Amino acid sequence: MDIAAALKRGNREWYDQLLNTKSPREQPGPQRLAGLVELADIIYEDLQLCYGVYASLFHGILKVDFFTLTFRQLERLVAEEAWVLTEELSPKMNLEVASGLFELYLTLADTQRFWSCIPGRESRSLALAGIHTPFLPAVKLWLQVLRDQAKWRLQGAVDVDTLEPVDAASKHSSSAATASLCLSHIQELWVRLAWPDPSQAQGLGTQLSQDMCEASLFYTELLRKKVDTQPGAAGEAVSEQLCVVLNNVELVRRASGQALRGLAWSEGASGLEGVLPRPLLSCIQALDEDLHREAHTVTAHLTSKMVADIRKYIQHISLSPDSIQNDEAVAPLLKYLDEKLALLNDALVKENLNRVLEALWELLLQAILQALSANRDVSADFYGRFHFTLEALVSFFHAEGQGLPLENLRDGSYKRLQEELRLHKCSTRECIEQFYLDKLKQVGLSLSTQACSEEPASFAGFFHWPFPQRSLEQNRFGRLTVRCHYEAAEQRLAVEVLHAADLLPLDANGLSDPFVIVELGPPHLFPLVRSQRTQVKARTLHPVYDELFHFSVPAEACRRRGACVLFTVMDHDWLSTNDFAGEAALGLGGISGIARPHVGGGMRPGQPITLHLRRPRAQVRSALRMLEGRTSREAQEFVKKLKELEKCMEADL
Repeated sequence: MDIAAALKRGNREWYDQLLNTKSPREQPGPQRLAGLVELADIIYEDLQLCYGVYASLFHGILKVDFFTLTFRQLERLVAEEAWVLTEELSPKMNLEVASGLFELYLTLADTQRFWSCIPGRESRSLALAGIHTPFLPAVKLWLQVLRDQAKWRLQGAVDVDTLEPVDAASKHSSSAATASLCLSHIQELWVRLAWPDPSQAQGLGTQLSQDMCEASLFYTELLRKKVDTQPGAAGEAVSEQLCVVLNNVELVRRASGQALRGLAWSEGASGLEGVLPRPLLSCIQALDEDLHREAHTVTAHLTSKMVADIRKYIQHISLSPDSIQNDEAVAPLLKYLDEKLALLNDALVKENLNRVLEALWELLLQAILQALSANRDVSADFYGRFHFTLEALVSFFHAEGQGLPLENLRDGSYKRLQEELRLHKCSTRECIEQFYLDKLKQVGLSLSTQACSEEPASFAGFFHWPFPQRSLEQNRFGRLTVRCHYEAAEQRLAVEVLHAADLLPLDANGLSDPFVIVELGPPHLFPLVRSQRTQVKARTLHPVYDELFHFSVPAEACRRRGACVLFTVMDHDWLSTNDFAGEAALGLGGISGIARPHVGGGMRPGQPITLHLRRPRAQVRSALRMLEGRTSREAQEFVKKLKELEKCMEADL
């Protein structure tokens, strides 16, 4: 006991002397605050030394828990001073006071964490418990200051940045390193703050996360402005500065994500361990999307410098005579890409190199599509050359697994280009057939995607039923119920229009005067067949027709590729042009009487089919684009008919 009492007396004398020297009570509050901050720092350092060095010596020699004794005494003494001073300074809150209180709280929070090192600590409450409450206004004000200081620091870093890599091992510049360090410091500050109240911590953490997001976007904006003011080398296809900027954005994207995840605060009993709070997760996701978007903007700026060269080399392929080999025609383009990508590989980090590869791939695909559109009525070798070019580029960008994945390369615009090349090889009639195949696919039928063929397609590939479409865009235009079968003895197709339901109201009275046009397609398969139409049913959205139509056509024509019956629902207008209400298509290859016996089944003559109407805004399929560019009479007449239907649709939108 004598040893413990002596230690306590020594601690008190040391503390009183320190208090009188650093923060005498007769001084004004703001002056005392600066001294108390210094005093708290000294006490924290003394406790560190006590815990790390002296505690084991006292316990080993004197069997005294020197650290627990010292911590409890000094923690209580400094807490008393802090409580009194914060109560005095709260009404006088300004930036200087907030700065001092914030610094004091950080030291007290560090001191409080020594409590976890004391055995049996549950039996005694801390004097510093709840000390965070009077510091809250100061912390809020200081976090605002921190936001402004971060922006000021970022502005200065960008101003002196030369947009050159900081060293041979790095691909980002000095300002990105500063921005990353700044974000890391803010996250470390939050960890030190360790605000104990969950609801208050959520408010502080949410504000701090928003400030970090704002600072990150502010940095990218500064970079963009700096690049805009930098003189670029004339004709420079790959800008080293843009590469550095792109790497800077990627570095800050990763650094900000890591720092923001380090802001996770406790949500109390309702929170799940290891799960980020929802506001923080939303903030992280939004910033990541913004920075990805910024990276893609810089990527587009970088690749735009290569557009002119790419078009030049694509034009070279277009103008190459059929006499030269395909690999010779493509060689200049591949050489150019190899040289530029070698530079980009050295200048960009992996994530950004992939971004540039994806952007260049899309540029190349669009350039080839433009070349195809600009050249009509050319030889089959022309399209074969571009097919070779496309596959050569796939191999180049895949780079035996080191580049872009094949599934990414062969998606999107690649599929469209492949379809364009295939259709360019097709005759006019084959393109028309493809148009009807596309129409059938849109209404949910499972059709063969057989390439252009002069021979009739096997009927087995066209035995399909009209499954109900699940698209709300299609369902909202109503339904049409029909029956269809082929009468072999009479060699005619029987089509019965039964009824429709839930049609669009196209008249001012909220109703319609609908009728149905029934026709067969493609036209060249049924050249002698004229379209037929039902009677007009006045003022209804649920018309009942029960009308039967016969078309004298051979069964083989019904089995041909793309053969179908089209139902076009129109609203009769007594004073002007009829209005388009919707359309549906039914493949003929699977109807009763057409399907061959070994396939089995087939639609019974009495079985009705309900088709969901659709109302496409425009006919923009690849097959139609091919037909629009052809000068044959058959193609022009077909396109003219579709354009007239489009006008009816556009008039009702």
